[in-house]
Amino acid sequence: MKTSLLKILWLKEKKYWKRTKEMLRKFDSAWSRWSLGLIVTILVTLFHYMFAVMHLLFETVLFIFARKRFKQNLQTLALKI
Repeated sequence: MKTSLLKILWLKEKKYWKRTKEMLRKFDSAWSRWSLGLIVTILVTLFHYMFAVMHLLFETVLFIFARKRFKQNLQTLALKI
């Protein structure tokens, strides 16, 4: 299976935003969706991208120093998505 880190990250982002939209739909009124929903979405997105940057840095270090393990990680990530 041919995979790339960017393709996997793109698929993970699509999955994240799909779940975020589903979470926003669970708020009952428009007021709660635009007030509390927006605050929750901003906080969750902030932490999501902080974790994503750490993961990208980790994969970059693997690519540089342990190419074999990097390829194994890509396969594992592709199967999880």
